[in-house]
Amino acid sequence: MSVIWSEQIDSILSCGASLDCVGIKNWALRRDDAIRAINELEALGVPVLGGDVYQLLDGGAEQTYDNWYCDQEFGELDSVFLKRSLDRAKSYICNCSISGALFAIVPKV
Repeated sequence: MSVIWSEQIDSILSCGASLDCVGIKNWALRRDDAIRAINELEALGVPVLGGDVYQLLDGGAEQTYDNWYCDQEFGELDSVFLKRSLDRAKSYICNCSISGALFAIVPKV
């Protein structure tokens, strides 16, 4: 797979399952891996714009059509948006009740 977000970001997210098989250029991460990836994105200063939820069914990843997003508000400082976006992503992932959920994270690049 070619570079999707950036080499640094791809190296963080690629610990998940590739979503190429469903036509998505991203990876789906297990809950613990997703939280770890968000922490690594935070260390790089990369906000998370949102994400989609998948489940492994019949050996492949399928969309659940659950998702979250976080837009930067007008006039919001980048540092404030960074923290708010990461907090929202972590909260959503930790509180997701879908059994065996996988999370595709969308970083701001």
